Amino acid sequence: MFNRRSLLRTAMAGAAFASTGLAARAQGAALPSTRIRMTMIVSPKEPLGVGMDFVIKEAQKRSNGAIRIDFFPSGQLGQDLATFEQLSAGTVNIHASGFGINANYNSFFAPWLFNDFAHVERVLTSPLAQKWNADLEKTRNVNVLMAYPRAPRMISNSKRAIRAPDDLKGLKLRVPEIPILFNGFKELGAEPVAMNFGEVYTALQSGTIEGQENPLPTIVGFSLQEVQKFISLTEHVRAPEFIYVNASWWKGLDPRVRDLLLEVFAEGKKVAAQAILDQQQSNLEAIKRANVAVNEVDIAAFRARAKPVLERIGPQYLGAETYAAIVAAAQ
Repeated sequence: MFNRRSLLRTAMAGAAFASTGLAARAQGAALPSTRIRMTMIVSPKEPLGVGMDFVIKEAQKRSNGAIRIDFFPSGQLGQDLATFEQLSAGTVNIHASGFGINANYNSFFAPWLFNDFAHVERVLTSPLAQKWNADLEKTRNVNVLMAYPRAPRMISNSKRAIRAPDDLKGLKLRVPEIPILFNGFKELGAEPVAMNFGEVYTALQSGTIEGQENPLPTIVGFSLQEVQKFISLTEHVRAPEFIYVNASWWKGLDPRVRDLLLEVFAEGKKVAAQAILDQQQSNLEAIKRANVAVNEVDIAAFRARAKPVLERIGPQYLGAETYAAIVAAAQ
């Protein structure tokens, strides 16, 4: 289900750099003391958190304690938009997030546009994505170091099972304020509601909204199954998790420290991918223990219904060049 080869050239470079870093460490070359501030919005129990835990421990171990990462998961330093500002300013060095820092990186939230994670990878390794990263450095002083796989997003709600496109009609669904996703659901008949994720549990509990959409690890991680009756395996979004770094800080690191970090982040990607597979069954079991009905959906029907919608709004929200590149990368 998940292709674990590196997603960006910087990630692939990590394997090449690894031998250099290992050789230097084998010769006893002491690395400079390096303190790193890393943030993440989701729970440390999610697959991304499992990958970051590996990175933190291995970076310290392989550097003989020279590299120490202070980790702030679960939005401790603010939600994504606030954290991106801290990242640009350099008060945060690394941010791990499934939220796109700009419209380019939010392209992956187009509902029912990406076939699988391999499709996502083809876009991320394209010349277009390399241009995105160069522009991101110029405008925000941020680089995307690499991308991790993430479990696909599903729809949960308290009204009915979502099996076919018509089942979305009139459903009050909390959707992130990402134009292609928010308006995509609106065009497909749902009633999307903008809301801070921290308010979702209470809103579902009170009936202010009827449903929401997120990967299963997030649904279970924040106990949303406790206030829902149905979870439909729509797999409508396959957006990855991005490892963002402050560009100036990254360039200023000792090259051996950069090499080691690339090494452990590349390995952490494999750890996170395995955690997705490992947690899939336990997530479903936790959902069923809460007496929530889980149902398969007619994904082909959703793709067919979404196609003309995306052809109309995709170039508007993603840009014509980006939308065309995504479609071309489907094969």
